[in-house]
Order: sequence, then structure tokens, then C-alpha cells
Amino acid sequence: MNPEYSVQHEEELAMISRKFLTLVSIIALASATAFGFGSTAFAGEDLTDNATCLECHADEARAAPENSDRPRVHTDDGGFAVEDHEMWSCVDCHDFVTEVPHPDDFAGGEVNCENCHDTTPTVE
Repeated sequence: MNPEYSVQHEEELAMISRKFLTLVSIIALASATAFGFGSTAFAGEDLTDNATCLECHADEARAAPENSDRPRVHTDDGGFAVEDHEMWSCVDCHDFVTEVPHPDDFAGGEVNCENCHDTTPTVE
């Protein structure tokens, strides 16, 4: 067998192998990106944007707090009963929300008013 032919053949095989591996890598990366692997939220979702929360929760009734001593922050239609809260995002108070969509076992959590207030506000 011709030694030149053998070396040239090996180089061609190596080039074809590199091109194949590059193609497979590009396909794998594109698939992972398309299916959102490795992300904790929908691609581009901003949890500090209330619109992100309202995509699913806009039509939900806003229940009064379980503790009747706590003031109601939301109106029934989802607005704010306390105007001072209008400038905050949903996750400023609902800081237990860390990903969208929520995990299957997500049970919500308790809003801690003392993250901002000196004491938990009470109904006057």
C-alpha cells in the first residue's frame, strides 16, 4: 500500500470525523435550547415583571389573608387596595416564587410583610 495514500486517507477521515462531531454538537445545542433544558424559567421570562405572573393568575380571585388581623392588599379584581403597593412587583411580596412554571408540588407560601415593614400591618 502506498504510504502517501495511507496518510492522506487518515487525514480525510479525521476531517470528516471533526465535521460530523461539529454537526452533532450543533444539533444537540439547538435541541437543548429549543426545549429549554437547563433553565429555571421560561426563556426570557422576568419574574419581576407582573405581566409574567398575570399570564396565568390574571383571572384568579384574590383571597383575603387567612389571618383576619392582616389587612387586605388586593381587591377582588386584582388591583391594590393599598396604593403604596402598586409600585412593587408580585415577587417583591411573594418572594417564595422562584421559577415559572411552578413545580408540580408548589404549595405557595406566606407573604412576610416584615421584609419591608417594621411590624406586620394589622387591620385598624
